[in-house]
Order: sequence, then structure tokens, then C-alpha cells
Amino acid sequence: MNAVFSLEHILTDAQSTTQKAAFRFIAENAYALGFVDSIEGFEAGLKAREEHDSTGFMGGIAIPHCKSEHVTKPGIFVVHFTHPIEWETMDDAPVTTVVSLAIPTSGADESLVMLTKLSRAMMKPDIRSTLQSEDSQAVLDIIHHVIA
Repeated sequence: MNAVFSLEHILTDAQSTTQKAAFRFIAENAYALGFVDSIEGFEAGLKAREEHDSTGFMGGIAIPHCKSEHVTKPGIFVVHFTHPIEWETMDDAPVTTVVSLAIPTSGADESLVMLTKLSRAMMKPDIRSTLQSEDSQAVLDIIHHVIA
């Protein structure tokens, strides 16, 4: 579980102002952390998934994810954006935090179970609030608790 999500997976993006830039930031960091073998390939997967159906949630959160042959191992990344990002969400609010999943094509069932658990947990305002906090240890603990 620690290999899937650790403190170094909690990121701050002070540059992105668009969804496209946000996907690039996620892909670059997933690559740098060793979860994907192609920045462009994973970025394209996130974009294609978003075009199929919005990953926007509510309360300033989105869950961009994709299953891709470019993902070498499953990973979860939490990104806090300095600039709110326009996103199609359930409450039409811009996104300030994403919980992004990198899902390999093999073993995807396990990753999809994590996605389902995270989505259900994020229905609770206190969970969303914790995910958006600057307290990295609290973010780490809540994700580990939810996906356990």
C-alpha cells in the first residue's frame, strides 16, 4: 500500500491554470516517481478518459485517472492547485485538488476497487476537507485508511 501512495505523492502545482496543464503536471510527476514509462502516453490517457466522461467531483475535487499500458505500477497522486482549474464538476465549482490514479492494464481490478473506495469516501465532506488540507500526514493517513 505504501508503494501505491506515500508522502512524496502529495504535490503542489503552482503553475497550472488549465485542465490540460494539470494533466501534464500529473503525468510528469507520475513519470518522475517511476509509475509511468511515458509522460505523453499517460497524459493522453488522462485526457481521453476525461473526454469520455468528466472525472470532476464536488467541493473542488476531481479524480482524473486512466488505465494505460504506459502505467508500470499502480499509483495515487494528490495534487493541490494554487490556481483553481476549470473542470466539469457535479457542483460546477472549479477544482483545487485532484486525487489521480495511475492504473496498469494488468491487475486493473485491484486499482478499480481503490478508485471505487476513494469515490465513495469522497462523498463525505470531512474526507474532502482533509484531502484539500495542507496537512500532508493527514492526507496520507486518510488515503491509506480508505484504500485499506
